[in-house]
Amino acid sequence: MLDPLGPTRTPRIRGSLGRATTLVVATAALVAGAGLPTVMTAQAATLSPQRVGGVPNVPGSAVKVADPAGDTPLDLSIHLRSRDLEGAKQLADAVSDSTSPQYRQYLRTGEFAQRFGADAATVAKVTQALKDQGLTPGALGADGLTIPVHTTVAAAKKAFDTSFAGYKLADGSTGYLNTTAPALRGDVAGSVVSVVGLNGLARAHSNHIKGKGVQVTPQAKGAVGSRAEAAYPQLCQSTKDQLNTRWGVTEGTDYFSASSLASVYGLNNLSDGGAGTTVAIFALEDYSDAAVNTFQSCYGTSASVKRVKVDAGTQATPNNNDVGVESALDIDTIVGLAPKSDVLVYQGPDYTTATDQQVQATYQKIVNDNVAQVISSSWGVCDQVVAGSDLSAEHDIFLQAALQGQSVVAASGDYGSSSCHNLGIENPNRLSADDPSGQPYVTGVGGTTLTGVANPSEKVWNHGGGASGGGITRWQLSDSYNFQAGFTGPGFTNSFCSAPSGRTCRQSPDVAAVADPATGYVIATGDNYWTIMGGTSGAAPLWAAVAAHANSSGKCSGRVGLLNHPLYQAARAGQSPLRDITSGNNDIGYHGGLYAAAAGYDMATGLGTPKAAQVIDKVCLPSATFKPLAPSRILDTRSGAIVGPKGEVALQVSGQAGVPASGVSAVVLNVTVTDTTAWGYLTAYPHGAARPLSSNINWTAKQTIPNLVTVPLGADGKVSLFNGGPGNVNFVADVQGYYSTTEAGSQLKPINPTRLLDTRDSSKQANLAGKGEVALQVGGQAGVPASGVSAAVLNVTITDTVGPGYLTAYPSGTTRPLASNLNWSAGQTIPNAVIVPVGADGKVNLYNGSPWGSNVVVDIAGYFSDSVTGGKFHTAGPMRQVDTRTDLKAPLANGQVLNLEMTENNWRVPKEATSVVLNVTVTDTTGSGYLTVWPYGQTRPTASNLNWTAGTTIANLVTVPVVDGKVSLAAFGNGTTQVVADLFGYYSN
Repeated sequence: MLDPLGPTRTPRIRGSLGRATTLVVATAALVAGAGLPTVMTAQAATLSPQRVGGVPNVPGSAVKVADPAGDTPLDLSIHLRSRDLEGAKQLADAVSDSTSPQYRQYLRTGEFAQRFGADAATVAKVTQALKDQGLTPGALGADGLTIPVHTTVAAAKKAFDTSFAGYKLADGSTGYLNTTAPALRGDVAGSVVSVVGLNGLARAHSNHIKGKGVQVTPQAKGAVGSRAEAAYPQLCQSTKDQLNTRWGVTEGTDYFSASSLASVYGLNNLSDGGAGTTVAIFALEDYSDAAVNTFQSCYGTSASVKRVKVDAGTQATPNNNDVGVESALDIDTIVGLAPKSDVLVYQGPDYTTATDQQVQATYQKIVNDNVAQVISSSWGVCDQVVAGSDLSAEHDIFLQAALQGQSVVAASGDYGSSSCHNLGIENPNRLSADDPSGQPYVTGVGGTTLTGVANPSEKVWNHGGGASGGGITRWQLSDSYNFQAGFTGPGFTNSFCSAPSGRTCRQSPDVAAVADPATGYVIATGDNYWTIMGGTSGAAPLWAAVAAHANSSGKCSGRVGLLNHPLYQAARAGQSPLRDITSGNNDIGYHGGLYAAAAGYDMATGLGTPKAAQVIDKVCLPSATFKPLAPSRILDTRSGAIVGPKGEVALQVSGQAGVPASGVSAVVLNVTVTDTTAWGYLTAYPHGAARPLSSNINWTAKQTIPNLVTVPLGADGKVSLFNGGPGNVNFVADVQGYYSTTEAGSQLKPINPTRLLDTRDSSKQANLAGKGEVALQVGGQAGVPASGVSAAVLNVTITDTVGPGYLTAYPSGTTRPLASNLNWSAGQTIPNAVIVPVGADGKVNLYNGSPWGSNVVVDIAGYFSDSVTGGKFHTAGPMRQVDTRTDLKAPLANGQVLNLEMTENNWRVPKEATSVVLNVTVTDTTGSGYLTVWPYGQTRPTASNLNWTAGTTIANLVTVPVVDGKVSLAAFGNGTTQVVADLFGYYSN
């Protein structure tokens, strides 16, 4: 049997229900994404050794020296092929595309490995093959794709049938390089993308250029955080004065402080400061605590800055001129421009010795931890000296980040269109790009020269021997996965990456910001020591700060993810939120001005520099206001085709019954299942999206049961209603309202659930007679205003039923519609959530369509009004929050309280959420009872959300306020019950 309450991540739990089908990864319409032509395809299953990947280029400036000794230690990473790489790319495209039903449906920590990691049989087979070659592989990494191997040069030569050559680099350091591609046993070679760590010459470099520095006398400490709270942080006057006195430099002309940059790039009017967002900085050096304290004391900020060491971390001690300077630029730029964000500095081994494996391990640690919403890297390497297979392994790291909703920004380099220039690489035309800025799931950040603050102007940075990195990368984008479609910068040629028909070369950068050290960043690099810095190393963390503001914005309410899609989409529609740079080029002297700036996209500054508030508008998921409708029937399969086993109805909603044809993010339906011939469940979800592991209604044979459903619309304006049972059923759907992202509508004011009506208390109200009606006063009750209320959020329960019937809720003063909110059989107690317009007199009518009288109980959970704030709706999920059958391994007993954390461990609900929309189901009920959901930390109300009798499974939609990111629920009754809760959305400012 199929069980809609049992997720695939857990063992099967036997009960009255069966198991749901496996989640489809993505729609069939989404096809292949980026790929490198140098990665080998799967080999035939043979024991004959097969070579994997290729051999990287030797830097032209490298001098051959003695080969590495056999006992030289090597840390390698065997990067496995994903079980469904194309599916992962398709899903990454979908979660980043605002037109997709799966937009922002990000993976949680660990999900990437579960869904896209190598399968267990492959891991076991590769592990054994490595052991057979005399190696000692470690445990599979958290990404599900990497097997670590600690070995020596001699053991690696034997195991992979390769050799190593030693070289001395231009900076005097020495390293090694494999001279042939590694070989693996033929039956596992096709499962391996790369053996990362054989290349010790592809050294990452920081992309900064150091300008003037000065030791200043200690400034008086400001009240920490005071200026950050009151206004945008300001550079302290004492430092300004001494920079001017000792170096003759002036803010806004020779350098730009954080407040000046905030003004230039539109951050100064954003009050959130990046609060609630964590930014991870990729680093291959330590930073100076004294420098951070100097900067924050001067600016009056108090941002949290912490180290996270990867492996042994860094060893060299920071100083004012070399080690720690890059980290200071990254930290100070983020703290200055997003002063309320948290900063984690992930420190791999020192850049002077870090291998490609250690670089990738540092990125992988940031992504696997998945704590940071934004990742900033100011480090890069010429992509010509990296083997294509190693680039592919790195690609999977950033693909995972995109699927998790992490925004990755990286400096595009400081050597213009010739990123390998400093390495002496002499390819046919000296053109090269920087990695990882050219990766498809990374936003590459180029550089400009900035003039002025009040009326800023910018041109391509190409000054003093440095220039904005950019150009044509080795990556290819397919026609079906190409966010750059329609954009080609001057000088573009598709032959550079040898792209076949149907693919185009990936261009870099995507965006830009100031990078010229002559108009650079003023930062603290030591104890009261200040330096003016430049390079795209400043532009990247500036964009990280913009992304932090976006994540913290009430408009976004959550992770914004990969920036490339929304920025290119906006530019394609003629609505770019960036300042277009049209002057200059990034040729450092070899190509006569190749890659010139131009209107639109160019390979010197991408789409342009940020106008932060407008960027946030474009990258944020639109919030929606509610438009209530008089209930109207839009589906009744009893008058058409019955829904068969595992059958599905594609219901057109947009353009029907008062719902607009466009601008609708979600619809509120009352869905009723009737004429049931067997047990089953209904799942409502956006048409065209993968069917989720959740249910909206559960039933048994011969049962008629309703539930309120809030469901996002598919791109075609439809919702899918799926019959998960083995028997025939009929579906009835009545539209109650919709959420609009374009119309002015009502916002929700949540209320701690309060009882408005209980006809069981005959002293207050007689029962609801057959064919009878009660006018329920809502306005002026339980904290609801007497006027200005557009709709009420009610939980209505029918009990003491004598015979079958239905209830219709509708606004007072209007004609009763041909629609229903509850349906019941004799002896049933049935609850249902109801969102109903309120009449002009503040009342709603409740009509009993049965010839027999029943008792009715009504609790209010909130109201909609055009005059309140804090309740704009955001779709999220469906996503499971708790299943006591697997999470607790036990049912809830009478009075047992369960607190659900809705924000800290759930990236679809932000901290500023005011309330959440849950579908709560009870099953395996051993006695009669009821369940109440209420705001955490508040007194439990005398209200209920679900009522049941022994042996029943029943669901109900619940809208409940969030307090400290939590809600509480408890079951009460004569027995125990299992509880399942699925998230469908939330409300926030």
